[in-house]
Amino acid sequence: MKNIVFAIFAGIVVFAIHSCAPERQPHELVYEKFVSDLDSLILMNDAFLQRVKSKPASATLRQDFLKLRIQYKKTEAFAEYFFPTTVRMINGAPLDEIEDEENAVFEPGGLQVIEELVFTDEPVDQEELVRHTRKMQVNVKRIKMLWADIRITDSHVMDALRLEMFRLISLGISGFDTPASGNALTESEVVLQSFQHYTQFYKSKLPAYAALDSIANGAIAFLKQNKDFNAFDRAAFISDHINPLCRSLYKNQELAAIPFMNSHKLLKGNVATIFDKNAFDPEALLSDSKFSATADRIALGKSLFYDSRISGDGKTNCGSCHQPEKAYADGLKTSKGFDSKFVSRNAPSIMYASLQQALFYDLRAPSLEDQAADVIHNKLEMHGSMDEVAKLVATDADYRRDFKKAYPELDSIRPVYIQNAMATFVRSLNPFNSPFDKFMRGDKKALTGDQVAGFNVFMGKAKCGTCHFVPLFNGTVPPDYQRTESEVLGVTVNAQWKNPVLDKDPGRDVHDQFPQWKNAFKTSSVRNISKTAPYMHNGAFATLQEVMDFYNEGGGAGLGLDVPNQTLAADKLNLTENEIASVISFMEALTDAPE
Repeated sequence: MKNIVFAIFAGIVVFAIHSCAPERQPHELVYEKFVSDLDSLILMNDAFLQRVKSKPASATLRQDFLKLRIQYKKTEAFAEYFFPTTVRMINGAPLDEIEDEENAVFEPGGLQVIEELVFTDEPVDQEELVRHTRKMQVNVKRIKMLWADIRITDSHVMDALRLEMFRLISLGISGFDTPASGNALTESEVVLQSFQHYTQFYKSKLPAYAALDSIANGAIAFLKQNKDFNAFDRAAFISDHINPLCRSLYKNQELAAIPFMNSHKLLKGNVATIFDKNAFDPEALLSDSKFSATADRIALGKSLFYDSRISGDGKTNCGSCHQPEKAYADGLKTSKGFDSKFVSRNAPSIMYASLQQALFYDLRAPSLEDQAADVIHNKLEMHGSMDEVAKLVATDADYRRDFKKAYPELDSIRPVYIQNAMATFVRSLNPFNSPFDKFMRGDKKALTGDQVAGFNVFMGKAKCGTCHFVPLFNGTVPPDYQRTESEVLGVTVNAQWKNPVLDKDPGRDVHDQFPQWKNAFKTSSVRNISKTAPYMHNGAFATLQEVMDFYNEGGGAGLGLDVPNQTLAADKLNLTENEIASVISFMEALTDAPE
């Protein structure tokens, strides 16, 4: 009898303890799920290392590697969100990492390097494979160690998952991090399944969770039905599945009153999709909020932009090389500078220039303010002086009035504010109103069938999207947009492929003399490209057909030139004439409508 009473009493105590235990919060369950996924990745990395040491057949090695990559994809959303620097050693591009401020070069490491070692027709380099697998293990374990000190909130979870969807459509389905294995679509399924696993913890908190999960199921089903990388309909996948999924996530977060992150980055933290009209903040890179745009500052900057008095000879202004009807380029092979002499480089469009981490083809200017001063002071371009421009503004009655309206708090006219006004005007040139933008916002008639096909080739077989990232189509890397890439293409002096001659412009190497940066140039946006011929830093290619032919050949190295540091794959793309024509048609659909 005593035993029965004790058992009943013990049961009551246990029930009381469980009844009083606080309900687990969704973000706590997410935290533990990530730990579980990370532990599995560590174990799989250990097993892969042992497999490598056993020297298995290539097919077995590749199969095990793909499983390892898939497990990484389950951790990617939060690993990338909280530890981007470490992740670059786990799944970064297989290129040297250069820290020019530290004058240091770090060798690449991680999955993409291992992929190149595994997916090769050459004998496997056993020693290198073991070394890189061990390095990856160190970095994965480092994330596990750092995670112990991380405290996440619901806002972090929603933000990380949203960015993972943006990463999926800008990098994942383009094959950016699976160039050798071609396993992008299978990995995309895993990314979406992982999204579902994490969002299920919010089932009771998100008012429209059922709709969100249903859309995710539809996206996964679409991937399962379309396994051919080159034939995959990326336009439909994004517009019919991922954009609706992101909008549903946004709406759920809003209804659940989970605050959006205010990260002060180029991509705003409170947008539903990366194709929203105001998804990007051109002022995110400002050093001080006192330099923020106003209508009066834009107007002042525009006036200065077209005033030839800012140049040394009074004959040249910014608009000489950046003409609105040519998408703010000039149509010349290389531009005319001071004293009507030609400079060595082609004038790029300055539209969307504010959505880059650095300016000029050689990325030497860290801000638009610095760029304005650089051009005015450059003896080959404008041969002017910011001090003289400040004097012009101070002595011209109209300018003096406009400056006071633009900067009413200032008692004096200083060059830094002249630079800011000009930069503010450039920051206003981000219309995002091309047919492509309208298509991605729901207007299915905005693009022709040929243009849709061209987008799919651009993002797939042609590999354009692995350098010109959607939706900016420049080299600012999504979804955090913290760095702007440069590439070595082996650009020739003209479009003669039978006897090609490598252009000798050193590019970034002229300022930062790393061998990896010899002949490296900023990846410019292809938005409005139909208006900005001729192309490349030297204006070597007169038409988009010539540009596509060059890439189709594999760049300079593909043409047989000695470009040992070329970052563009030298393999021929084998694009057909119809595929090239469709890509060109798509790029023409990136032309903004007049405002």
